[in-house]
Amino acid sequence: MFRLSFALGLMACAGPVFAAPRVIPRPPSVWLDDYTTQELKARIDKGCPVVIVFSGGTEETGPYVALGKHAARIRAYGEAIARNVGDALIAPVLHYAPNPAYVTPFPGTISLRPEVFAAVNEDVARSLINGGFRRVALMSEHGPSQRPLADVAARLNAEFADKGAQVFYISDGYTRARREIEAAIRAEGKVGGGHGGLWDTAETLAVDPSLVRPGPYLPGTIDNDGNGPVNGLGYSGDPTGANARIGREFGAMRVRLASAELGAALKSAGACRK
Repeated sequence: MFRLSFALGLMACAGPVFAAPRVIPRPPSVWLDDYTTQELKARIDKGCPVVIVFSGGTEETGPYVALGKHAARIRAYGEAIARNVGDALIAPVLHYAPNPAYVTPFPGTISLRPEVFAAVNEDVARSLINGGFRRVALMSEHGPSQRPLADVAARLNAEFADKGAQVFYISDGYTRARREIEAAIRAEGKVGGGHGGLWDTAETLAVDPSLVRPGPYLPGTIDNDGNGPVNGLGYSGDPTGANARIGREFGAMRVRLASAELGAALKSAGACRK
């Protein structure tokens, strides 16, 4: 009995026979709300992080695409942009935005007046600046949000110019990318634009297939290259041929263009004034 107990004791002291698996640490989160306030202060003290305020929208997109398309795409694109830029964080996604009148009668659409949307983004940016951040980037996945964000950035930059804080309006991930994406689609002989059209459906398929209902897809109204009024079901353009592969290509273009524009803006801004 003594010999058995002694042998078991030696085995216990010797530790496991096999080495523990190597744990690869996850990269730090880029989402602001994953941090404590003390952790954010340490991040600010250490560097000059930019906070991306990325707004989407909650709107109908016809029978094929769910209302959560903007939020899903922002989660994917926003994280990629932040990691490309480096010292960047993303504020909680803003889910409500101005909408064109033609989508407001459809169930599920939630609209803000443009001046209310602008005021919300302005207050968010002010809050971040008051908390110590000196770089804020405003961007949106939604067309009617672009002008209000440009106005907010200009107004805040005029106010904070001598206080060391800068607010950037980053538009290339939406405006320039949409122009180039629709031109590429037209070059294939297809309808380039649309609310719920080819790129809208494909990009949503790429980030979250559960948000897109199975086809077969039928064309909506195709006036003005699909960017005219929606049909009675709430969509325009032609989603025929939409798939996750081309959606990933379109999404990668948006991320690349937004990352480049924000990176250039940060470089031009220079170091933070402490």
